[in-house]
Amino acid sequence: MTDEVSFGDKMLVGFLRLMVFVLVLILVAIPICILLNFLNVI
Repeated sequence: MTDEVSFGDKMLVGFLRLMVFVLVLILVAIPICILLNFLNVI
């Protein structure tokens, strides 16, 4: 039982880390795209 629970927890933690990583990537990419657009306009 404990092995199943720990395996499920590891999967959940890995999934949450992946989602946070993707969220951070998106939040970082948006200002970079805006900045590049701004520089191209100038």
